[in-house]
Amino acid sequence: MEYIVDGYNVIKYSDLFNAKNLETSRNKLIDFIIEYQPHGKNTIIVVFDCKSKNPYEFDGYTKTSIKGIKTIFSDGQKTADDVIVDYIENSEKPYNIVVVSNDKGIYRRIGGKGAKKMSVADFIYIKHKQKTSLNNLIKINQKDDFSEISKELSDLWLKKR
Repeated sequence: MEYIVDGYNVIKYSDLFNAKNLETSRNKLIDFIIEYQPHGKNTIIVVFDCKSKNPYEFDGYTKTSIKGIKTIFSDGQKTADDVIVDYIENSEKPYNIVVVSNDKGIYRRIGGKGAKKMSVADFIYIKHKQKTSLNNLIKINQKDDFSEISKELSDLWLKKR
């Protein structure tokens, strides 16, 4: 399996990646991928839109690596969506590709090409939820005191007025 992530679509979806500038947001996404590995042991590529034309670009995009994660920046003429669709169309095994995005436009364009779709929520919470759900549950139970509510409901249920 191979995961292709619509980078800015993921960043805009969750407060996990909020930052003062796009570079920091991108780094937060990359750090998240490295730490939680929502793609498991599968290959992952993150695709970002880039507004300026890169003189070293190749076929409408620039390939690079950020902290070991394969990254593609589209140029000013192609969008990240275009790069993702081209990647799937040029793949020998598109059915082994999972596209992570909430962009319905991408989903329409890759429909029928064999690639799988994954929502951003599913991608983010696959591993993140597993690591944090127990801690959050403990925090919720420590913060909230339901004893009064429980007694009140118990009295109503048992009609102890």
